[in-house]
Amino acid sequence: MEFLFLATTHTTSNRSIKVKVKWHPPPQNWYKINIDGAFTEENLHGGISGFIRTNRGKWMLGYYKKCECITPIHAELLAFRQALETIMQGNFIPCEIETDATEVIRFMDEDYPTYNSLLNECRYFMAKLMEIGEIRLKHNFREGNKVAHQLAKEALLYPSYNITSYFAEPPNFALNVYSADKDGGRLTAVLYLRCCPFLQVGT
Repeated sequence: MEFLFLATTHTTSNRSIKVKVKWHPPPQNWYKINIDGAFTEENLHGGISGFIRTNRGKWMLGYYKKCECITPIHAELLAFRQALETIMQGNFIPCEIETDATEVIRFMDEDYPTYNSLLNECRYFMAKLMEIGEIRLKHNFREGNKVAHQLAKEALLYPSYNITSYFAEPPNFALNVYSADKDGGRLTAVLYLRCCPFLQVGT
């Protein structure tokens, strides 16, 4: 379904389907970093976040940062760039990068004048990382990205800008959502139901 949404032409109908959403573990011996960006329009504040887990759901590193940004997608792209830098600094390779913003994935293949400088930075980091090992950029729905979302919202409350706070363990404010989905590959994992428009694929 994700592939059809991103890669094909389609129209929506009045029908909808229910999708089971959860955090999905990466392949064995891989890392996964879930990222998110939050935005408040009234003061142009952004909160960006990410956290890295193993394929068994073990917390490796988390972080958040408050920054200035102009739109929600700007915050999402800043979160993506921060993720690439974090992967490089910590050598978390091979790695899946998971975002709930489909625009991040689409803009990496397109020119978008407002954010071209930022996109080119992301492409540069992505290319450098791919020289070392495999990197995959993937989408998941918000319900499967709850911990990163919680971290990004908390970043908006931080008093200072452009200071990255790191967490060696899950912070208390995100502990419940982390515990709920950390065993994403097991039958006991928490599943969320999401109603999505039925896609009619064009030819």
